[in-house]
Amino acid sequence: MDSGFPNGDTCHITEESFCSGRQYHHYRPGRYLLPNDTAEQEREEVKHLMLLQLTDGAHFLAPIAPSNLRKVIDLGTGTGTWATEVGERFPSAEVTGTDLSPIQPDWTPTNVQFFVDDIEDQWVSGDDFDLIHARHVLPFIKDPAALTRGAIEHLAPGGWLEFQDLGHLVLCDDDSMTPEYPIKQFFDKITAAWGTFGADLRVGPKLEGMIRAAGFVNVETKRFKLPIGAWSQDAREKELGVSFQMVIEGALEALCGAIATVEGWSKEERIEFTERCDKAIQGREVHAYMYCYFVLGQRPEG
Repeated sequence: MDSGFPNGDTCHITEESFCSGRQYHHYRPGRYLLPNDTAEQEREEVKHLMLLQLTDGAHFLAPIAPSNLRKVIDLGTGTGTWATEVGERFPSAEVTGTDLSPIQPDWTPTNVQFFVDDIEDQWVSGDDFDLIHARHVLPFIKDPAALTRGAIEHLAPGGWLEFQDLGHLVLCDDDSMTPEYPIKQFFDKITAAWGTFGADLRVGPKLEGMIRAAGFVNVETKRFKLPIGAWSQDAREKELGVSFQMVIEGALEALCGAIATVEGWSKEERIEFTERCDKAIQGREVHAYMYCYFVLGQRPEG
């Protein structure tokens, strides 16, 4: 059976690994459990646009005046789109993106740069930042509390840390969802599979406590509801739901492979579960949703 968790030896940072027909990063393999191929990059772009829909176009919610935004770092930058757009929007800021995968574009604005770096190790990309941003990263970190404690040392006095992460818990406010709903089962099972790797997929609601414990002040959590699918009668929520449906659909195949590995499923069982999830997410009878957490904290001025 093919493993849903790619692994291998550390090698040249530009090399890639392949598993079940998908491409993965090969620098410090196994640290990030999703592919980095074209299909995954396209899914990340949909996710990026979805969060901009959610925030009415704001790339971050930290209350920083543009004149005070000198240095920004985007941890786990992925395709680099967030960092590039922030660099374009704030041309006087120096913007750095770091990731395990060198998949960012060759051309960037002159104030944007990218590094291949492991943020769970000692950072090679500097300090004295006015904003440290990490989006969809903390669920992949084995010790997010340690990362949070370390982040405060890389901030300038008065600088801000902002985490943006999905809760990965499927919720419903009426009786339209049963425990057998395949999408609920999918997120429950992948959360359990993630745990075997040593990471907490549902770290989102815990981030505020971690940030407070690390010594940040002015800590705040802003929670947004993301419908799963096009079931809402509200036009904006329906648009968000369609985007989120695309995000989930794009991850089903790869993540069902990880579930199958942990649960010992046969190829037929894996295919059957994936097909049930595909069918379920296209329906509109279940009014399911998930929260997205934006958690902010400021390094004390003194």
